[in-house]
Amino acid sequence: MSDMPVWVGPTVAISLLVIAASFLVMGAVVLALGLGIRRQVARARAQLQAVGDDAKAIVAKLKGEVEGFTELSGEAREKLTHGIRTVEGRLQDFDALVEVVQTEVEDSALDAAAFLRTVRRSGKILGAARAGLRRRR
Repeated sequence: MSDMPVWVGPTVAISLLVIAASFLVMGAVVLALGLGIRRQVARARAQLQAVGDDAKAIVAKLKGEVEGFTELSGEAREKLTHGIRTVEGRLQDFDALVEVVQTEVEDSALDAAAFLRTVRRSGKILGAARAGLRRRR
C-alpha cells in the first residue's frame, strides 16, 4: 500500500470533524443573527407603523382644523362683504339726504332773503306812504 504513517488518517478525520463543527457553529451563528435581525425588523416595522398611524391622525386633525379655519374665513369674508355693502348703501343714502337737506337749506335761505328784501321794500314803501300821509295832513 502506501507508506503513509498511521497517525495521518485519524488526524485528517479529526480535522474534518473540526471543520464540520466550525461550519455548524457558523451556520448556527448566522441563523441566530438572522432571527435577531428578523425580530428587530419586525419591531422596527411595528414602530414605523405606529409612527405612520400617528402621522395619519395628525394629518387628519390638521386637515379638519384647516377646513374649519377655511370655513370660518369664508364666513367672515361674507359677513365683511355684506357689512361693507351695507355701509356703502347707507353712506349713499346719507349723501343723498345731505344733498336734499343742503338744497332745502339753500332754498330756505333764499326764501328768507327774498322775504327780508320784500319786508324791507315794503317797509320803505310803507314808510314813504306814511311820510306822504303825514305830509298831507
